Amino acid sequence: MGSAIRYSVFFALAILLWAVAEWLVGLHDKYIRYHEYFSYFFAVPSVGIMYLGIRSGGRPPENRMSFRSAFLRGLGITSVVSILCPLMWYLFCVFINPAFLDYMMRYAIEAKGMDPQLAMKRYSLSSHLFVSTLSTAVVGAVISLVVAIILARRKPAVSDAPTQSRIKPVP
Repeated sequence: MGSAIRYSVFFALAILLWAVAEWLVGLHDKYIRYHEYFSYFFAVPSVGIMYLGIRSGGRPPENRMSFRSAFLRGLGITSVVSILCPLMWYLFCVFINPAFLDYMMRYAIEAKGMDPQLAMKRYSLSSHLFVSTLSTAVVGAVISLVVAIILARRKPAVSDAPTQSRIKPVP
């Protein structure tokens, strides 16, 4: 269980670091029109962290993880990440880049044609925390499902298989 929490914290920190990286390269102001496209690339570290987190769990001697245990482990990681996610976004939106939600709201109104009242509601801090938490839970569950399928179907590598002596005993 300790490694699941460790990977959950690692995942939550990755969310924060990704947001900081986006901000540093200008995806929250100067290049905001590209923000939604580059955000999809966070799927790569998300899947990687989830895969490593699920794999870090105890495995039976035959080195295969059942679908159920892999999926439940992934859901456990997702649950903890979903609890930590609002904290990461709160830190980012309040202390690191307080103008983030204002830029997003302005972009939604000016470039996307969103109604100003709707944009104010959608890009409020509480709404952003709720949406990011919900999306983290849904995406984490989907990633857990896919990784669990992959791990359950994975056959042990030759080096993982039990070794049997090929030398026949001399009678």
